[in-house]
Amino acid sequence: MRWAGIEIGTERQRRRRSFESRIAGQIPVLMRAARGFALQTADAEDLVHDTCVKALATDPDREFDSDAGFEAWLRRILVNTYRDRYRREKRSPIRPTEYHATSDNDQNVIEMAVNAELTPLQSVENRVSSSAIDNALAVLPPEVRVVTVLFLISGLSYREIAEVTDCPIGTVMSRLSRGRRLLRSQLEDWDPGQRSTSDDAAQEVKP
Repeated sequence: MRWAGIEIGTERQRRRRSFESRIAGQIPVLMRAARGFALQTADAEDLVHDTCVKALATDPDREFDSDAGFEAWLRRILVNTYRDRYRREKRSPIRPTEYHATSDNDQNVIEMAVNAELTPLQSVENRVSSSAIDNALAVLPPEVRVVTVLFLISGLSYREIAEVTDCPIGTVMSRLSRGRRLLRSQLEDWDPGQRSTSDDAAQEVKP
Protein backbone atom coordinates (compact mmCIF):
# COMPACT_ATOMS: atom_id res chain seq x y z
CA MET A 1 0.00 0.00 0.00
CA ARG A 2 2.87 2.34 0.79
CA TRP A 3 4.39 1.85 -2.67
CA ALA A 4 0.99 2.35 -4.28
CA GLY A 5 0.67 5.68 -2.50
CA ILE A 6 4.08 6.79 -3.78
CA GLU A 7 3.18 5.79 -7.33
CA ILE A 8 -0.09 7.73 -7.17
CA GLY A 9 1.70 10.80 -5.83
CA THR A 10 4.36 10.56 -8.55
CA GLU A 11 1.71 10.27 -11.25
CA ARG A 12 -0.10 13.34 -9.96
CA GLN A 13 3.16 15.28 -9.96
CA ARG A 14 3.80 14.19 -13.54
CA ARG A 15 0.34 15.35 -14.63
CA ARG A 16 0.85 18.64 -12.81
CA ARG A 17 4.18 19.26 -14.56
CA SER A 18 2.64 18.37 -17.90
CA PHE A 19 -0.25 20.76 -17.24
CA GLU A 20 2.14 23.56 -16.25
CA SER A 21 4.24 22.96 -19.36
CA ARG A 22 1.16 23.07 -21.55
CA ILE A 23 0.11 26.41 -20.09
CA ALA A 24 3.63 27.82 -20.44
CA GLY A 25 3.60 26.89 -24.11
CA GLN A 26 0.62 29.20 -24.65
CA ILE A 27 2.20 32.28 -23.06
CA PRO A 28 3.34 33.82 -26.40
CA VAL A 29 -0.20 33.43 -27.79
CA LEU A 30 -1.71 34.95 -24.66
CA MET A 31 0.81 37.77 -24.70
CA ARG A 32 -0.12 38.85 -28.21
CA ALA A 33 -3.76 39.21 -27.25
CA ALA A 34 -2.98 40.78 -23.87
CA ARG A 35 -0.77 43.37 -25.56
CA GLY A 36 -3.75 44.36 -27.66
CA PHE A 37 -6.07 44.53 -24.67
CA ALA A 38 -3.78 46.39 -22.27
CA LEU A 39 -1.65 48.27 -24.86
CA GLN A 40 1.36 48.57 -22.59
CA THR A 41 3.74 45.64 -22.28
CA ALA A 42 4.01 45.73 -18.48
CA ASP A 43 0.22 45.66 -18.11
CA ALA A 44 -0.02 42.85 -20.67
CA GLU A 45 2.54 40.82 -18.72
CA ASP A 46 0.47 41.32 -15.56
CA LEU A 47 -2.64 40.10 -17.39
CA VAL A 48 -0.88 36.99 -18.65
CA HIS A 49 0.62 36.31 -15.21
CA ASP A 50 -2.80 36.53 -13.54
CA THR A 51 -4.28 34.35 -16.27
CA CYS A 52 -1.66 31.65 -15.73
CA VAL A 53 -2.13 31.76 -11.95
CA LYS A 54 -5.88 31.21 -12.38
CA ALA A 55 -5.31 28.44 -14.90
CA LEU A 56 -2.80 26.67 -12.66
CA ALA A 57 -5.31 26.73 -9.81
CA THR A 58 -7.48 24.42 -11.91
CA ASP A 59 -7.44 20.65 -11.54
CA PRO A 60 -4.65 19.37 -13.85
CA ASP A 61 -6.80 16.33 -14.64
CA ARG A 62 -9.32 18.53 -16.40
CA GLU A 63 -9.89 17.15 -19.88
CA PHE A 64 -10.16 19.13 -23.12
CA ASP A 65 -11.57 17.91 -26.41
CA SER A 66 -8.57 19.25 -28.33
CA ASP A 67 -5.64 21.64 -28.25
CA ALA A 68 -7.98 24.26 -29.69
CA GLY A 69 -10.31 23.72 -26.76
CA PHE A 70 -7.42 24.19 -24.35
CA GLU A 71 -6.37 27.43 -26.06
CA ALA A 72 -9.95 28.72 -26.04
CA TRP A 73 -10.16 27.97 -22.31
CA LEU A 74 -7.00 30.00 -21.61
CA ARG A 75 -8.19 32.87 -23.82
CA ARG A 76 -11.49 32.90 -21.94
CA ILE A 77 -9.61 33.26 -18.65
CA LEU A 78 -7.51 36.06 -20.19
CA VAL A 79 -10.58 37.94 -21.43
CA ASN A 80 -12.35 37.65 -18.08
CA THR A 81 -9.20 38.76 -16.24
CA TYR A 82 -9.00 41.81 -18.48
CA ARG A 83 -12.69 42.52 -17.90
CA ASP A 84 -12.21 42.36 -14.14
CA ARG A 85 -9.34 44.79 -14.39
CA TYR A 86 -11.00 47.46 -16.53
CA ARG A 87 -14.17 47.26 -14.45
CA ARG A 88 -12.14 47.86 -11.27
CA GLU A 89 -10.42 50.80 -12.93
CA LYS A 90 -13.79 52.19 -13.98
CA ARG A 91 -15.00 52.10 -10.37
CA SER A 92 -11.76 53.50 -8.97
CA PRO A 93 -11.66 57.23 -8.12
CA ILE A 94 -8.10 57.27 -9.50
CA ARG A 95 -8.21 57.20 -13.26
CA PRO A 96 -5.42 55.39 -15.13
CA THR A 97 -3.10 57.59 -17.15
CA GLU A 98 -4.29 58.10 -20.70
CA TYR A 99 -2.31 55.89 -23.04
CA HIS A 100 -0.33 57.46 -25.83
CA ALA A 101 2.28 55.46 -27.72
CA THR A 102 5.34 57.35 -28.90
CA SER A 103 7.72 54.63 -30.02
CA ASP A 104 7.83 51.76 -32.49
CA ASN A 105 10.72 50.03 -30.75
CA ASP A 106 8.69 47.76 -28.45
CA GLN A 107 9.29 44.13 -29.40
CA ASN A 108 5.65 43.34 -28.55
CA VAL A 109 4.07 46.07 -30.68
CA ILE A 110 0.90 45.17 -32.52
CA GLU A 111 0.72 45.06 -36.29
CA MET A 112 -2.88 44.54 -37.24
CA ALA A 113 -5.38 44.70 -40.09
CA VAL A 114 -8.25 47.09 -40.65
CA ASN A 115 -9.43 45.96 -44.07
CA ALA A 116 -12.34 43.50 -43.98
CA GLU A 117 -11.60 42.33 -47.53
CA LEU A 118 -8.24 40.77 -46.64
CA THR A 119 -6.97 38.33 -44.05
CA PRO A 120 -5.79 39.80 -40.74
CA LEU A 121 -2.08 39.58 -41.57
CA GLN A 122 -2.42 40.79 -45.17
CA SER A 123 -4.57 43.84 -44.78
CA VAL A 124 -1.99 46.45 -43.78
CA GLU A 125 -0.69 47.42 -47.19
CA ASN A 126 1.92 49.91 -46.08
CA ARG A 127 2.52 48.60 -42.52
CA VAL A 128 1.03 51.43 -40.52
CA SER A 129 3.19 52.70 -37.66
CA SER A 130 2.75 50.44 -34.63
CA SER A 131 2.54 53.45 -32.32
CA ALA A 132 -0.28 54.87 -34.47
CA ILE A 133 -2.10 51.54 -34.23
CA ASP A 134 -1.63 51.39 -30.47
CA ASN A 135 -3.04 54.89 -30.13
CA ALA A 136 -5.98 53.91 -32.34
CA LEU A 137 -6.65 50.82 -30.24
CA ALA A 138 -6.66 52.96 -27.11
CA VAL A 139 -9.73 54.78 -28.44
CA LEU A 140 -11.80 51.60 -28.67
CA PRO A 141 -14.19 50.79 -25.82
CA PRO A 142 -12.91 47.75 -23.87
CA GLU A 143 -15.43 45.21 -25.18
CA VAL A 144 -14.99 46.45 -28.75
CA ARG A 145 -11.23 46.24 -28.32
CA VAL A 146 -11.46 42.65 -27.07
CA VAL A 147 -13.37 41.48 -30.13
CA THR A 148 -11.21 43.49 -32.52
CA VAL A 149 -7.96 42.15 -31.07
CA LEU A 150 -9.19 38.55 -31.03
CA PHE A 151 -10.18 38.79 -34.69
CA LEU A 152 -7.43 40.91 -36.18
CA ILE A 153 -4.48 39.86 -34.03
CA SER A 154 -5.33 36.39 -32.74
CA GLY A 155 -7.05 35.44 -35.99
CA LEU A 156 -10.12 33.86 -34.39
CA SER A 157 -13.36 33.30 -36.26
CA TYR A 158 -16.67 34.89 -35.25
CA ARG A 159 -17.76 31.62 -33.65
CA GLU A 160 -14.50 31.23 -31.73
CA ILE A 161 -14.71 34.80 -30.47
CA ALA A 162 -18.31 34.24 -29.41
CA GLU A 163 -17.25 31.22 -27.37
CA VAL A 164 -14.27 32.97 -25.77
CA THR A 165 -16.19 36.13 -24.90
CA ASP A 166 -19.48 34.40 -24.10
CA CYS A 167 -21.33 36.70 -26.52
CA PRO A 168 -23.78 35.98 -29.35
CA ILE A 169 -22.21 35.94 -32.81
CA GLY A 170 -24.38 38.91 -33.78
CA THR A 171 -22.87 40.94 -30.95
CA VAL A 172 -19.38 39.90 -32.02
CA MET A 173 -20.01 41.02 -35.59
CA SER A 174 -21.49 44.32 -34.45
CA ARG A 175 -18.56 45.10 -32.16
CA LEU A 176 -16.03 44.11 -34.79
CA SER A 177 -17.69 46.34 -37.36
CA ARG A 178 -17.58 49.23 -34.91
CA GLY A 179 -13.94 48.47 -34.09
CA ARG A 180 -12.91 48.49 -37.74
CA ARG A 181 -14.77 51.73 -38.34
CA LEU A 182 -13.12 53.45 -35.37
CA LEU A 183 -9.68 52.18 -36.34
CA ARG A 184 -10.03 53.45 -39.88
CA SER A 185 -11.19 56.81 -38.57
CA GLN A 186 -8.18 57.06 -36.27
CA LEU A 187 -5.63 55.87 -38.83
CA GLU A 188 -6.77 57.68 -41.96
CA ASP A 189 -5.08 60.92 -40.89
CA TRP A 190 -1.85 59.27 -39.79
CA ASP A 191 1.17 60.87 -41.44
CA PRO A 192 4.18 58.52 -41.75
CA GLY A 193 6.38 61.57 -42.28
CA GLN A 194 5.87 62.57 -38.66
CA ARG A 195 7.71 59.53 -37.39
CA SER A 196 10.53 59.77 -39.88
CA THR A 197 11.06 63.42 -38.96
CA SER A 198 11.26 62.67 -35.25
CA ASP A 199 13.57 59.74 -35.94
CA ASP A 200 15.88 61.98 -37.98
CA ALA A 201 15.98 64.48 -35.14
CA ALA A 202 16.82 61.74 -32.68
CA GLN A 203 19.67 60.59 -34.91
CA GLU A 204 21.12 64.11 -35.01
CA VAL A 205 21.52 64.36 -31.24
CA LYS A 206 23.28 61.03 -30.96
CA PRO A 207 27.06 61.36 -30.50
